[in-house]
Amino acid sequence: MERSAPGFKCACPHRTSNEVEADIQGKEKIEETLKFLKEYTIEHFSNEEQLMEEIDFPELAEHRKTHANFVKAVLELEETIKTKGVSVLSTIKLNRTLTDWLLNHINKCDKLIGECMATRERAV
Repeated sequence: MERSAPGFKCACPHRTSNEVEADIQGKEKIEETLKFLKEYTIEHFSNEEQLMEEIDFPELAEHRKTHANFVKAVLELEETIKTKGVSVLSTIKLNRTLTDWLLNHINKCDKLIGECMATRERAV
């Protein structure tokens, strides 16, 4: 049967150069994203935790734990990708980790820092 025959579904592992290139670019994007996350979290979390100390943020200890857990998740994901390569599962896990962080931590927990700062400014 020819490859162009109607209804033909190739079960063979042949891939076009465009498909291979897309996979390579996807892998590079995942690795780039993880590298950015590592660098960003180190600087950002340090600055944020220093600010929380300065304003006597009451939930500082819990917030530090949350930061540490996020860094741990990023490092574990990075290690998985180094040892097993990029997969659909690792891509989904990265997406979920970032989405959860944006929706839950930044949108909820970090807002408390702003509220604490505003309360302290009003008290002064």
